[in-house]
Amino acid sequence: MKQIILVVLLGALLVGCVPRQANPTDDSQNIIATLVAATLTAAPYSNDQPDQPADPAVSSNTPEPAADTPTPTPTLTPTPTLTPTATTSPTLSSDDPVLSLGVPTFKDNFDTGANFYLYDEAQSSYQVDDNKMIVVAKKANNYETWTLAWGELKNFYLEVSGTFGPECGGKDRYGLIFRAPDTTEGYLISISCDGSYRLSTWESEDEEYTTIKKWTASQHINSGPGGANRLGIKAKDSKLTGYINGHQVFELDNNTFAKGRFGVLVAASDTPGFTAYLSQVVYWKLP
Repeated sequence: MKQIILVVLLGALLVGCVPRQANPTDDSQNIIATLVAATLTAAPYSNDQPDQPADPAVSSNTPEPAADTPTPTPTLTPTPTLTPTATTSPTLSSDDPVLSLGVPTFKDNFDTGANFYLYDEAQSSYQVDDNKMIVVAKKANNYETWTLAWGELKNFYLEVSGTFGPECGGKDRYGLIFRAPDTTEGYLISISCDGSYRLSTWESEDEEYTTIKKWTASQHINSGPGGANRLGIKAKDSKLTGYINGHQVFELDNNTFAKGRFGVLVAASDTPGFTAYLSQVVYWKLP
């Protein structure tokens, strides 16, 4: 039985007296006033990863490591420093969506921690410091965790700018969750330390993890420790288009989820304490 742990920010919802599905009032285009729960889900291993077996058994307490996958050390490695390894900034390509979209509907440069639920627990950590969101996957067990911001989106271009920490390898990854109908499911797009990307869905009711676009290497990814990247997804009705550093890397049709909330995610396959530093989350609403 796959494990789903829900962490709900009950205090913020009660104090704000805001119903769970209500839309908050926007004081400006750069603020989402109401926070929602962070969600922890045990993502099954995908059969498109040669180094990981498909759908391993997972106990009710901890995931069962695969036979050919090293068991993570019981003691977590110390969290790296908050300053990412220096790297050159990605340049804009001629087909970069941000060149034609104009002023964004929403932009968070993490000068405060107001727009996302921040927490630190046994599996992962989401904190804001020094104009960055520091996301940490504490255990190398391929569990994906995320935190959501308020705001339901249907058609949009959404992008996260981030940097791999000083220690990473393999499918250690960060990315975005989007069109999440609730806090427990949605589309997941991620970028990995070894220079690959993947698009998938997690449907909580059936506990079903479906790979839409399997792990695919891309020359546009700045891989390895210190690699800085922009990961973007354009959703227009059933058409989903992925971008890395402004370069289109896929376009496909999928209608699993029509609309929903958005957030950021992190997971580690190789490095306990894998850390990524997010410098911006931005989106443009599309007609």
